[in-house]
Order: sequence, then C-alpha cells, then structure tokens
Amino acid sequence: MTDDADSDDFVVQLLRENRRLKLELRRLEAIASSRWWRLHPRLNLQRALARLRGTHDPPPAAPPPPRPGESSPIAPSLGDDIGERFRREVVGRGTFSQDWFTGHIGHWEPTMTALEGRAARMLEIGAFEGLSTCYALWRLTDANVTAVDTFAGSAELRARNLLPEAPLETIFDANVASVDASRVRKLVGDSKHVLVDLRAEGARFDFVYVDGSHLALDVLVDAALSWSLLAIDGFLVFDDYGWSALGVDPLLGPRAAIEAFLTLVDGKYAVVSEGSQLALRKTSV
Repeated sequence: MTDDADSDDFVVQLLRENRRLKLELRRLEAIASSRWWRLHPRLNLQRALARLRGTHDPPPAAPPPPRPGESSPIAPSLGDDIGERFRREVVGRGTFSQDWFTGHIGHWEPTMTALEGRAARMLEIGAFEGLSTCYALWRLTDANVTAVDTFAGSAELRARNLLPEAPLETIFDANVASVDASRVRKLVGDSKHVLVDLRAEGARFDFVYVDGSHLALDVLVDAALSWSLLAIDGFLVFDDYGWSALGVDPLLGPRAAIEAFLTLVDGKYAVVSEGSQLALRKTSV
C-alpha cells in the first residue's frame, strides 16, 4: 500500500511540473498572439515582402488531433462524413468535458468496417465519460459493449484538474443512454480484477480497447488478460502508444509495455494500423 501511495505521489509531482511548464508556454503563446506582437515591425516587414512576391499569409491550419494523453476541447470537424455525423448526432447531445477520442475515428474505420453486421462483442478498458463507448454503440448498431472502469478518476487526472464536477459514473450513464444503454454492460472496478472475472465467466470478445492506466506495468497486465479474452480474428487496440507526458522512464508510459507484449505474442497477430494508437488483429492463440 505504501509503494502505491509513493508511486501516486511521484506521478502527481511530475504532472504538476508538467502543468507548470504548459502554463508558461501558454503565457508565451499569449504574448505572441497579442495585438502588440502582431504590430511588431519585423512581422509587418515579412507581410510586406510576401505581398511584393505576390503571396499571402497562409490560412490558419486546422488544429491537429490531441496528442496521446493530452486534453483538448471537443475537436472540430474531421472533414469526413462519419466524424461529422457522430459529432452532430451524439457529441452535440452529450456531456463530454474532454475529447481524447474523435481524432482516432479514421484509424478505427478498418476495424469498424470488419465488424459490421457481426453483432460484435466489444470490451473497453477505461471508459471515462463514455465517448468511445458511445461511438462503438453508434457506429455498430448491433454491437454490445462491456465497459470497465473504476470511475474514480486516476491520480494523473486529478493532478491535471481534468475530472468533471459531476461523478464520472453519472456522466457515463447519461451519455451511453443517449445512444443505447441496453447494449452496455458496465463493470465498476479495477481492470486487473474484472478481467480475471470475465475470463472465469468464459467471456470472449471481437474487439478490445485498452485505454486505462498509462503506467507500463498496468498496461502489460491489461494486454495479457485482454489477449486471453480476444477471439481469433478479433481486434486489440492500444491507446496512447506514444504517450510520454511523465518523461522518459519506461515504467511511466504505455509504449514499453506494449512492445514487450508484442514480443511475447510475436507471430500471432497482424498490425492493422499504427500511430498514436496501435491496432492489431489476432491471428492465432
């Protein structure tokens, strides 16, 4: 128990320092975007030279999707019909304080297309406010989702002040009810216990989304237990593959755990997509 408390304290300290640096960066960005800075002679000279060359300031680029583990307000339109429709029909009617998911919708499409019409059994480890749960329910109208979460909020989220005022479980319930709560099985508890219980039940899933803890040893446990629950030709998706907000220590991010797991199951999977998330298809036991 003491080791867990010390680990939480260390994570909180790192996150506070990370937050302080981000606030300093925002202060500098605010100066750079101020009216005084825009009127700076050096910038005006650059614009004048551009006009002489017959060019114009480029239009502002669309904001990129949030980097792994970073918070952002609900992202703007992805420019694809599925993302736009989901925002209009679900996100706009729900209660979502953060968007850590919709930037991945395009990367999910190969797996979603493969699961269409299969009455897919889906497992989500780490549900938060239910944004990805809602997407799975909305995108696959015959799918059933088992969502696992403590709904207590991690030390990381508390340190970064990212927890909503209302209880997470209450928000999750309301959001999934806006799509179809009858197709959701909510299991409240620590994944390392809940997944063992699911295995004892003989549960099998066609899709598993690992999006719980960012700590390597937790991720490794979730991956190993998820693999035993995943059906052949099922999909395993890891979130935050490149997340490293706590620094370079491999124990404080998912990547080392994911790569260690891949070594263990080498030859038994095919990579579907790789980026800020990693999606695999299980090819053998």
